[in-house]
Amino acid sequence: MHIEYRISEKDYRAAAMLAMRKRSTSSSLDYYGPYIFGVVWIAAAVIPSPLNNYLRDQIDSLMTFGVVPIVIGFLAMRRKGITRDYSKLKNFQLLQVLDLDSAGLRLVTTAGVTRSAWKIYSKFSEDPKTFILFLQGTHDFLPIPKGELTLTQIDELRALLSARLPDSE
Repeated sequence: MHIEYRISEKDYRAAAMLAMRKRSTSSSLDYYGPYIFGVVWIAAAVIPSPLNNYLRDQIDSLMTFGVVPIVIGFLAMRRKGITRDYSKLKNFQLLQVLDLDSAGLRLVTTAGVTRSAWKIYSKFSEDPKTFILFLQGTHDFLPIPKGELTLTQIDELRALLSARLPDSE
């Protein structure tokens, strides 16, 4: 199979968020952490407990909804970190020519040619925007955006990846 694509910052962000959700339980916690923090904060503010004097006093709106800017700050820091990571990965910004066969992958960019066997990838995952291949033993991943692929290529790639790698559902 032969595919050509470019990875934009938006594509990389989608792939990084998918990787964060699907790599492991701890990375899922990292992804959902700000939301869990917000829910726990609001629950602690509105459920009767010693933290809020068993709701004998009026609920403090600032205390209850003060978590919103904190959660937004967490999400902004995550977005900034992903943008910083993308700017460091200069190879992702080049035209990617990917050939997949039974032996492995061959990735060609203007920076060079990389050949890798299937065994260096632990699993793959996909969402409506992207495919990602997880590298063994690291937090690195290879994103393949679906935006530049045809429906036939998407189905063929899914079948090829399913035959070679476990899905991370």
